[in-house]
Amino acid sequence: MRRSAVVAAALVAALGSAVSPATAGTTSVETLTSPGPYSAHSDNATLGPLTCDSSDASGWLYDTGPVAADVGLLSFTNCAMGLMNVELTVPGIPWQVWASGPSPSNPNLYNVTVQGVAVHVEGFGCSFDVDGSLSGLFDNTTDELDFDGDLVVSDAACLGLVNDDDLVHYSATYHVTG
Repeated sequence: MRRSAVVAAALVAALGSAVSPATAGTTSVETLTSPGPYSAHSDNATLGPLTCDSSDASGWLYDTGPVAADVGLLSFTNCAMGLMNVELTVPGIPWQVWASGPSPSNPNLYNVTVQGVAVHVEGFGCSFDVDGSLSGLFDNTTDELDFDGDLVVSDAACLGLVNDDDLVHYSATYHVTG
């Protein structure tokens, strides 16, 4: 069963394979070649008890940084928590994707961060929000963005399955094209 949920992850996927340092020795500002639209897809995203068949994101790559991209659309397909079907809505889009790098240990890896991630989950007798920031690594050789972090639950009314202030672990790998 494929797991997916809250992903701001898809958001950050916006980096695509087009990241290069703006100037020699600069690690906090990036220049993106080929600015324009991107798309990202994940079949392995997980968020605590929530599973989805897949997650997709799209947005725009910028030609300068440190804001490397935005996430203009984020969607989830066939989501469930146990046997309960749930719907995910994503308020506050577009989200900005921040990039820095390359990594001193590997010139193909870039650090990415998405702040202000927020997702609302709604099902029969259950609703809650998750929010926070997600960080990850973008691999310029594979065009993949890996996320691994925690988001915080709020406004939980979910039969005790999820409670306010719970940390919900999110991990995902998004393949980026654009």
